[in-house]
Amino acid sequence: MKIRPGRTLVCIAVALLLPACLAFYWPNAAWLPVLALPPLLVLIALDHRSLRAGFQQVRVERTLPPATGRNVAFRVELRISNAGRRPRVGTLRDAVPAAAVPAWHAAPFVLPGGGGVKIAAEFRIPQRGEFQFGPVWVRLAGWFGLLEAQLAFDCMGRVRVLPEGFSSSETFRHNAQAEMILLDKASRARQVGAGTEFEMLSEFRPGDDPRRIDWKSTARRRAPVVRRFKIERHRDVMLVIDCGRLMGADAGRGSKLDCAVDAALMLCRTALAGGDRCGAALFDDHVLGFLPPVSGPRALRTIVDSVYNVQSRWRESDFGLMFATLQARQTRRALIVVLSDIVDAETTQRFRTSLATLARRHIVLFAGLQSPELRQIVSKPAVSLRAGAEMAVAFRLLREREAALHALNRSGVQVLDVEPGQLTVPLINRFLEVRRQNRL
Repeated sequence: MKIRPGRTLVCIAVALLLPACLAFYWPNAAWLPVLALPPLLVLIALDHRSLRAGFQQVRVERTLPPATGRNVAFRVELRISNAGRRPRVGTLRDAVPAAAVPAWHAAPFVLPGGGGVKIAAEFRIPQRGEFQFGPVWVRLAGWFGLLEAQLAFDCMGRVRVLPEGFSSSETFRHNAQAEMILLDKASRARQVGAGTEFEMLSEFRPGDDPRRIDWKSTARRRAPVVRRFKIERHRDVMLVIDCGRLMGADAGRGSKLDCAVDAALMLCRTALAGGDRCGAALFDDHVLGFLPPVSGPRALRTIVDSVYNVQSRWRESDFGLMFATLQARQTRRALIVVLSDIVDAETTQRFRTSLATLARRHIVLFAGLQSPELRQIVSKPAVSLRAGAEMAVAFRLLREREAALHALNRSGVQVLDVEPGQLTVPLINRFLEVRRQNRL
């Protein structure tokens, strides 16, 4: 407990200074501070005693949601209760995460005897991750206002900031974005196609493909028998998210990494709703995490929990270790979606070698996230020498990036080149196209 003088004590001290100054001209005035000092000390001691008893009777409880959406407002409530009979007056200050808006929360309160009050505030956090609220600092005034004391209550609380569409089941079900409507319509058409997964043997009927006759079974039964196939419902989809320095750049709706996580989770939702299995992997210069493909009603929440807190560590991306992990742990043929970006030929060469090797066993889709700043620099007129130099550099980077993506496409890797904020719908449409073609 930290104690400091209250406003009343400061005013009294200023008032007692006046007789002390008058003592130079009127010596009897010096007795006034001396006579006032003993009762003042008694009152200060009573205030100190009341503050010690007051903090033993005060309790603070916090209520906040366990999860919220990125940049979505949520409510934090603090309940202060007083077990004593006397009312208490004070001020409350909550320790708020640095990323929260607003970054400061303080409010005065009056506690009735034997009762409590609620202090609520709304916050929003524009970053994904897990953030901590607390401790709560409470400042109480003494009975006579001569002293004030401050004490920290260990009233901690954590909130997980998820992508907007996954903050709660309510927003998850009633998201009115156009891409959600598109995905719901497209997922119902997934059964179209001949299928390549063996289901059963049956008698030959007119119209069956003669190429599907099982000759061994036909010889045993001495009647034509054909193999029946069904649409695959447990295909593997692996989402590989780059967390390197290029993905930490601002993209308007957060960073490139934020847009990549949002689009990846939407793709997971579509794949799991269609009966497929979905997994996720994270990397920069190291493999940050690997979740094998999973399915079932809890699979989406598992994937969300594994990627919602990922942040860019501003390190150079190295796909080599991630490639080795995929080769070793993902032996079944799958659709591997790599969400990343490239800017130069050297990086492309390393990526192309690894991705081309993966493409021999899997279907590889590389989603390259553009840099909106480069397009903006190129579109503006060069009004100065510096602006002209920036435009030249931007032109060179865009040209090298286009050549790099073209080289990836020629090596057998499917390429998707979009702006970060517009990634979701093209990525889902490309996934649905691959699934309709039964290439897995």
